[in-house]
Amino acid sequence: FMVIGNGLLNTLVPIRAKLEGFDETGIGLLGSAYFAGMLLGAVFAPALVRRAGHIRSLALSVAIGTIASLAFAVDTSALTWLTARFATGFCFAGLYATVESWLQGKAENAIRGRVLGIYSVIQFSAWAVGAQAVNLADPQSFALFSLIAVAMTASIIPLAVTTSAPPEVPARASLRLKWLFEVSPIGFVCTLLIGAANGPHWSLAPTYGGDVGMTVAQITNFMTMMTIGSAVFQMPVGKLSDMGDRRIVLVLMLAGTLAIEVALALVGETVGICGLYALAFVIGGTMSTQYYIVGAHTNDRTGPQNAVSVSAALLLLYCVGAIIGPVTAAELMKLMGPSGLFWHNAVIHAVMIVFVIWRIFSRARPAETIPATPPTVRATPSG
Repeated sequence: FMVIGNGLLNTLVPIRAKLEGFDETGIGLLGSAYFAGMLLGAVFAPALVRRAGHIRSLALSVAIGTIASLAFAVDTSALTWLTARFATGFCFAGLYATVESWLQGKAENAIRGRVLGIYSVIQFSAWAVGAQAVNLADPQSFALFSLIAVAMTASIIPLAVTTSAPPEVPARASLRLKWLFEVSPIGFVCTLLIGAANGPHWSLAPTYGGDVGMTVAQITNFMTMMTIGSAVFQMPVGKLSDMGDRRIVLVLMLAGTLAIEVALALVGETVGICGLYALAFVIGGTMSTQYYIVGAHTNDRTGPQNAVSVSAALLLLYCVGAIIGPVTAAELMKLMGPSGLFWHNAVIHAVMIVFVIWRIFSRARPAETIPATPPTVRATPSG
């Protein structure tokens, strides 16, 4: 329910912003504000879970998200929208850090990829439903923002009656970024770069669609095809990552993304709407799996007892990249036109491919099982 609301919000905000006169830089800043909120939320998430537990932390996220979603309709000034976008980012940082640490804390290494795959299918399927909901009313009306608030509030219902036991409250709530880099350089570096690519991709893809002549309905379908691709790819890619070295699977997803980005940059304006839908489907699948592959690889190395702090740290790194990415991509779009978005991300994914291949030859993949307690000595910076 929360992600249905967020899927609608993420599709509606760029479309409505364009109708309200925001330029590419302004729309890019809205994307950066969202991820700035996520960054701050990631900082506070471990301490909040330790203080209030998983369920109360989720309830707080729901409340903040509902309030912020209604603020967009109350006032369309840039300051209000930037503040509301920041608040929704803070809300979803709490949601993702809490839920993902719950799953990572319960899953064993041998099935971690499939567990995250199921979670991702649910997430992206809900996002697709939310993206399509923009067709239910005029983007300039109050109705769509009200629908977002309804969807988010509805998520309280299953949360209030769940009998599922959450993981134990973590004894330690710090982010430990230096330790994370030493234990898993791929987790640290790749999460940062994935954020720098995914942030502008999801924030500016609707703007790209408008610039190449798509209608509002076609933009919605374009975003929905990305989201459907994201859902379809999760389970097979998650299972594949459980069968061997997750880093090799990551390289394959990065290479597929790079190929589609080059195609969109070179011929995206000439392949027709059906061609764009097909490319959107594939790039959605290859891009969306990268964060979860990296997260699974990182948690393979760090263990379930560190799940909350690791999930929050990865989310923080993702947000740092996603704050910078929409601004730099928007400026490149001003210089190069719509294709600038995909050239921007193609460079990032090419750098990631080189880095991950280097790490594959530098260190063996994690074992299927790891000790239940953290090491008492400082990890060597060779991972």
